[in-house]
Amino acid sequence: MLKKSLPALLNEIRQKLELMESRLPKRVDAMAVSRISKVPYKVLFYREALIWRMAELGRGALEDFEREKLASAMVVTRAAVETSAALWYLCAKVSGAIESDSLEDIDYLMRMVVGVATDPPPLPGGAAFPRPIRIKSFLKQVEKDIPGFGCQYGMLSEYAHPNWAGTVLLYAKHDSGKRVTDFGPNIRKGEATSGIGIGNLSVALAMFERSYNRVGELIPAFTALCEKSLNDKPGL
Repeated sequence: MLKKSLPALLNEIRQKLELMESRLPKRVDAMAVSRISKVPYKVLFYREALIWRMAELGRGALEDFEREKLASAMVVTRAAVETSAALWYLCAKVSGAIESDSLEDIDYLMRMVVGVATDPPPLPGGAAFPRPIRIKSFLKQVEKDIPGFGCQYGMLSEYAHPNWAGTVLLYAKHDSGKRVTDFGPNIRKGEATSGIGIGNLSVALAMFERSYNRVGELIPAFTALCEKSLNDKPGL
């Protein structure tokens, strides 16, 4: 059950997005991050790409909810939730490296930064793009810290796919007595659907803010670890 009304949640989302949009970064200077290691820079520029994506998706979802375009609102909200989960995963990896004092598990970073799921043309010299981290890995990481997150994502997926929730629930209403079906946008009103989507969008924005700030706090210690590890793994 939502503790706040949908108009109140929409207003909070609007305020969060306005703050996020006012702080969108324009540049990351690798040399200002570390003159020795490239890894911390990659963490930061991926984080900044994510915040630009989150701001755009969040704004699009908000506007769709306000216009009661629920199918598109739910699809875009799911994408925003995935973006938040990606940053949560990155934050967990950076934090884990610091806690373990080890960069052994560093493969994830290139897979996040340049991963491609399809089969693109080969790069010059025969090199290939790495495969990306799967969404299920992001969800699994969040689920460890926030039980029930995967279930909420699953509910959004029901609307994102042409299943019952994403088709008949939104656009069709049966009259069993007359044996007819009427169609129209949000023909069954849609308050429950809006509640699911708006609630998840609000949580995704809060999670994103937490992870974004936390990565910034961890970067000094992570940079020190990367620079210390250069003796063992040149190129970090």
